[in-house]
Amino acid sequence: MEFLNLILMLVAAFLVFRKPERERTAFRILVVSSLLMVFLFTLATRSGLLPGVNY
Repeated sequence: MEFLNLILMLVAAFLVFRKPERERTAFRILVVSSLLMVFLFTLATRSGLLPGVNY
């Protein structure tokens, strides 16, 4: 899933650099990627056997 986040961020950067008129779409992709990161972090820390600071 981290690879998916990386790909989403690269797509957003590509849109901003190559097609500046698609900046709104790139921002939405970046927000989705950030929310996905927060969800994965929450899932990993709540369901893990060790607390989040131990790994």
